[in-house]
Amino acid sequence: MALSSVSPGVDRYVTIFRYGSVVFFNVSWKEQREIIAEIKKYSKDSISIGFEQREKYEIAIKPGMTEAEIESDDVIKGDYARVAQLNMNNVAVISTIMSQTVALDSYNVTVEELLAALEQINENVKKTGRIANDEKEALFKVVAQSNSIFNDMLTKVRVKERSDTAWNYAQCDRVYEGMKEEFEVDERFSHVVFKLNLIQQNAKFFLDVLHNQKSNALEWIIIVLIGFECGLMLMDMSGMGTMLLSGS
Repeated sequence: MALSSVSPGVDRYVTIFRYGSVVFFNVSWKEQREIIAEIKKYSKDSISIGFEQREKYEIAIKPGMTEAEIESDDVIKGDYARVAQLNMNNVAVISTIMSQTVALDSYNVTVEELLAALEQINENVKKTGRIANDEKEALFKVVAQSNSIFNDMLTKVRVKERSDTAWNYAQCDRVYEGMKEEFEVDERFSHVVFKLNLIQQNAKFFLDVLHNQKSNALEWIIIVLIGFECGLMLMDMSGMGTMLLSGS
């Protein structure tokens, strides 16, 4: 969630994204809590209250900004963005960046947890040289979740896609690009992808271990079957097989 303080006389907006981010413009804390509670009634796998990823950014309204001011670097500061008016176009580009930044924070936390789970499996393999049955299920869940996160960042959060509004309106493009740089969206995306690649590399190692375990088990089964067949042949050659079959 991206949060803001209340300014009298300024329009208020709430933008809701399908991947779970909610961005508030000029909405009080009390109203934010009420809105979120209502949204959670219609959502699944929602985060418990108090554990949400939050980000705050101020929007300064300066009516009558000149073209030079709109295109200058002063539009974006470390703790606020300056716009001529808070219209739907500015709301669209600002909320897009704010929703992406909290989504990346959430994904990063999840990926760290997945890496911790793999580290635990790795410690156990170091000690035993094998992967236990319960660890197999945990491993498959880690791999599936890491794949899901990567797909979500590209197809739902759309981190690598340019905002249509910024593309169509030059006055919004400076705000969009400036905020994207300020919140280091591309860099943070790359960091999450780097960690996901680590998970994939670790998963490949563990899957190789599982394959070797399965191969070893199959080899022992083949050896036992061959031994059993050899035993039957010896019994048949010695005549003991006929005696056993005849019950004598």
